[in-house]
Amino acid sequence: MQAVVSFKESSVRSVLDPRTSLLAILVISMVMICGGLSGVEYYLRIICWMIPFVFLLTMKKYKNAITYFCLYVFVAVIEGAVLQITSGWMNLFFVIVAGMVSRFLAPMIMGYCVMQSTTVSEFVTAMERMHVPQTITIPLAVMFRFFPTISEETRAVSEAMRMRQIAGKKQSIIKKMEYELVPVMMATVRIADELSQASLTKGLGGAIKRTHICEVGLRVRDYMLIALLVIVLLLFVVY
Repeated sequence: MQAVVSFKESSVRSVLDPRTSLLAILVISMVMICGGLSGVEYYLRIICWMIPFVFLLTMKKYKNAITYFCLYVFVAVIEGAVLQITSGWMNLFFVIVAGMVSRFLAPMIMGYCVMQSTTVSEFVTAMERMHVPQTITIPLAVMFRFFPTISEETRAVSEAMRMRQIAGKKQSIIKKMEYELVPVMMATVRIADELSQASLTKGLGGAIKRTHICEVGLRVRDYMLIALLVIVLLLFVVY
């Protein structure tokens, strides 16, 4: 008797195609970090700031979206009003804080959204369709699982400390590093090795072309966002 094995593909797909997400990260990082606060670049920064906000709403992460929105409104108030009425070291302090938040928060949130909404299989499939070398694909695929796993490990360490009634005690910096930082650092090495071995076990790095059961492809929303990103990039380069 011949056995027939079928795979039921999940109907849940990422909000965006991984290739569109990577382009969004690159364009948002370029405009937010290198863009100015006047002229056309100011409006391009607003557009790039709104993309991660809409992405968070699409993913139904409303609490994160509200926090993100409030932070940028706070920074806009600082850049628009507070910097005009302060001077000296206080002005320098607000310039540094506002600059760090306004320039780096949007790319970080966009990267967070991509890692939360994109599976490793979808990412690897998209990279292979772009003919990206496996020497680049494999480390990026490991990274996609590395940060969420480290976050889970950190929560596990915190829960273990609470169970042992250590978390509520006043600790010195040395003790805090011993109880929290050292276990996480030890787990980091182990997790990196395990994820690398898991990637190789799944066929990454092999000479034979892999097959995929996940669905990856550009949809209408991808084409719309790509067009918007291309326009933003062209305006940023021209002006």
